[in-house]
Amino acid sequence: MVVKASFGSAPGGSAVSTYALEAGGARVCVTDFGATLLGVEVPDLWGRTADVVLGFGSLAGYLDDPACYGATIGPVANRTDRAEVPLGGTVCHLPGNDGPDGRNNLHSDLDHGLHKRVWDAQVDEAACAVLMTTTLADGELGLPGNRTFSARYALASHDGAAELTVEYGCETDAPTFVNMTNHSYFNLEGHDRAVVLSQEALLEADRFIPVRADSVSEGDPVAVAGTPFDFRSPKRLGTDILADDVQLHRARGYDHCFCVRGFEPGGAPRLGLSAYDPSSGRSLQILVTTPGAHLYTGNWLSDEDAKDGATYGPRQGFAFEPEFYPDCVHHPDWPQPVCTPEVPYRSTIVYRFGTGRPWE
Repeated sequence: MVVKASFGSAPGGSAVSTYALEAGGARVCVTDFGATLLGVEVPDLWGRTADVVLGFGSLAGYLDDPACYGATIGPVANRTDRAEVPLGGTVCHLPGNDGPDGRNNLHSDLDHGLHKRVWDAQVDEAACAVLMTTTLADGELGLPGNRTFSARYALASHDGAAELTVEYGCETDAPTFVNMTNHSYFNLEGHDRAVVLSQEALLEADRFIPVRADSVSEGDPVAVAGTPFDFRSPKRLGTDILADDVQLHRARGYDHCFCVRGFEPGGAPRLGLSAYDPSSGRSLQILVTTPGAHLYTGNWLSDEDAKDGATYGPRQGFAFEPEFYPDCVHHPDWPQPVCTPEVPYRSTIVYRFGTGRPWE
C-alpha cells in the first residue's frame, strides 16, 4: 500500500508530497523533496513499533539541513579535493564549500544539490514502490551532460524481515561523473532515544580509507587489523571510538569509508553492515553494490525541533552511506563510477530490518 499526502510547498512554490509505503508490519515514509527518506517504523523484539530513522517532522527542517538527514546525495557524494573533477581531458569545477577556505567540495552543492530539489514522482501500488526522477542540464552543478537521475524506493517483506530497496540511476547524453548515496541516520532503539554507542556492528570490510585533517581521502586504503576500525567481529560502536588514534581524532569518531569485500561492477547487492540494538532487539543489515560505504557516527549532530519534538546531539544516530570511494576521481587506480550514454550509472541499497543478532 502507498499513501500520498501533502508536505507543504518548496521555496519556489512547487508542491511537496510524502509517500507512505506499508508492507509486512513495517511503514516507510519518503518525500519527493530531495528523494528523501523521512522515516522507517519497524517492530522490536516484543512487537512494539518505533521510527528508527532520524529526521524532521515538517518540510521546513529539510530546507536547512546541514546533516542531510535521509537525503539522496548527488551527483557527487562525499568530499572532493580542491572541488575539481578531471574528466575527459578537462577539469570540471564543483562549488568550493568545505575545508580550509572552502577549497574542497562536500556533497556537490549543499544548497542546490539533488537533495534540495523537488523530484517528479510516480507511484507503483502493485510493487509498494515510488519512482522519483529529476534532471540536470549540461554544465549544471559543474558537470557535463544532460542528466536524468532516478531514485526508486520499494518496500517488501521476506522471511519475517522488512526490506527497503533503494535503486539509484543516472542517464546522460555525454560522459559524466556520478557517485550518489543515501544519507540516512539510524538509531535502532528509536530516533529520539539515547546515543548509539551501545549498538553493535559488524562490517564486511578488511580495509578503510584514512582521511587528512580536512577530511579528504588521504591515500590508499589501509588494513583495519590492529586498529579501532576493525569491525570484522561484532562490537559496540562505542568500544574504540575514544581510542588514542589520529584518524579518530581528526574526525571526532568514525567518519570514514570502508572497503566492502567482494565488489564487482554490475554485481548484485552484497552485505556491507550488520547492526543490532541490545535494548530493543532490533537489527539492521545494509546490502550495497558500490565498492565502499561511509560509516559516520553522527559526531557533529546538533539539531533541535526534530520530529516528535526530539533534539539530536552527537552520536545519536549512525549513517552507513554506500558510495564509490571518496575523491576516487583523483585516484584513477580506484574503482570509478561509470556514466556514459552507453553505460548508465546504477547502484542499489537494501535495508533489511528484523530482530535478533543477525550474525547468530
